[in-house]
Amino acid sequence: MAVDYELYAQGEALLGWLNSTVRLEGRKAFDANAVLERLVDAIQERLRSADAEVAHLKMTFSPDGGLGDIAVINLVRNDYVPEVSQALEHPVESGQLIINLRAEAAPEILRDAVESAVAGLAEHFRGLKAKLEHLEHFRPGKPQPTHRISASM
Repeated sequence: MAVDYELYAQGEALLGWLNSTVRLEGRKAFDANAVLERLVDAIQERLRSADAEVAHLKMTFSPDGGLGDIAVINLVRNDYVPEVSQALEHPVESGQLIINLRAEAAPEILRDAVESAVAGLAEHFRGLKAKLEHLEHFRPGKPQPTHRISASM
């Protein structure tokens, strides 16, 4: 497939990227599905108010001591409803949440939206601690393809 890397680079330059890890711990077991739904709604609302268009927001929660079960929620546009693609069957006591966000906005806007949404979780879930362990936000560089196939085989 022919790819116009200049056009691709222009599109990528519009996006802010954010990757984050959040530690969630409750004094008692909590519904991780409800936490993810609340968090995605809060991030979506903050991005809407900043006129930032979501390209992709994905959150994956992995409970501690689980048997490989995870909770996953996705959002692919501001005007869409977040979609739960995997849910946990039982409440959990703790785990790790990974947030990947791509949106048409400055990376700092993404950072502010995620940080404030994570900080606001305690208001809605009594006894839940949400600690940002890692957060990086940036704009991607221009793609530099290393391999190109110039003729069909």
